[in-house]
Amino acid sequence: MQTDGLKVPKQKDIPRQRSPSPSLPSAEIPPFLPPNPSADYEAREKAMKDKFRKFWMSSLAEGFKEDLEEIRKEPTLGPSKLALLIDSLAAGADIFTSSASASGIDMNEVDVVMGE
Repeated sequence: MQTDGLKVPKQKDIPRQRSPSPSLPSAEIPPFLPPNPSADYEAREKAMKDKFRKFWMSSLAEGFKEDLEEIRKEPTLGPSKLALLIDSLAAGADIFTSSASASGIDMNEVDVVMGE
């Protein structure tokens, strides 16, 4: 394209100046577990899990009393099947978290249920 003897550059002929990209945010992920748990912390954690497991099992026994009574009457229910049933029911307690966050501010699920 020419205008009065001057050549007007086309848009694609002009080199574009690139602006610097913004810096990326930090990718550091906070730890989920408390750093170096002490023996006291581990003892409290175990005691809380045991207490919650007892609560869990008593809640199941009370809530499913009629069902468990029917299962108890089964002639094929021997000691090994009974142990498997108890272990399976108790495993439900393990889905709840019992560890607080690393900051120690958040309340965990077991504390909420146990009212601590």
